[in-house]
Amino acid sequence: MNPGKCSIKADFLEHHGRKLFYLLLEPIDSDVQGSVLFLPPFAEEMHRSRHVVACQAREIAAAGYSVMLLDLTGCGDAGGDFSDASWQKWLQDAEAGAQALSNFGNGVLILWGLRLGALLAVELAQKRPDIARLLLWHPVLNGEQQIDQFLRLRTAAAAIANTSAFDRRSLWSELRSGRSLDVAGYELSPVLAVEMARARLSDLTPGCPVRWVEVGAASAGTLSIPSENVVAHWRAQGIGVETKYIQGDPFWRIAEVGINHPLQLDTQRFFSRR
Repeated sequence: MNPGKCSIKADFLEHHGRKLFYLLLEPIDSDVQGSVLFLPPFAEEMHRSRHVVACQAREIAAAGYSVMLLDLTGCGDAGGDFSDASWQKWLQDAEAGAQALSNFGNGVLILWGLRLGALLAVELAQKRPDIARLLLWHPVLNGEQQIDQFLRLRTAAAAIANTSAFDRRSLWSELRSGRSLDVAGYELSPVLAVEMARARLSDLTPGCPVRWVEVGAASAGTLSIPSENVVAHWRAQGIGVETKYIQGDPFWRIAEVGINHPLQLDTQRFFSRR
């Protein structure tokens, strides 16, 4: 797919004494139809998915949207260390990005989140009535699930080094007692871990239409049962939810994986709606 033409501007957004790096992509050959805030996945998943996200963002911008790719506190090129991060700070960061796009006055405001960024997007959408739509790429259902997956990296590293492996219970015990943990080169603070563990999609109500997309290895798969349960819960509350399963590799976990063209095309169709 030809990514089309768009301009790219790099800048910092300052709020609460923090500096957040962002890229702003805008169309060159068409009028701006709306604004899109992308909220990234967690830790190494963010770095591994950057090329896929960047390619998709160029497509969305060329189709007529202002797209902000935001680095949250302690992540990427934003200010602070990873140990400075907390779920509440990330919510404030996402709010600042959404408000900046809203201030530009470029039509409807859409949130696009990948993995943990999808969970963050839903919580932000619950707080902001001006969010028109949500696009969730393979959302994390709850923050505790994400932390558990992250902690397994520490256990795997310990096994390779032939040192004592820590089980889940002992790792969480350390976090809840106020101790930070070094996981794959990231200093995971107890504040971030405990706050994230409380965030659950089933406890949130987005208040706007949702497009939920999952990626998996099966050629004709469906959403996972836990995901379907959240979708059913939202629909019961009157939220319009469209779902889509697309075959492909988990690009947020695999280094240098290729572009998933069916996912890209499905996303372009989502943004072609007015």
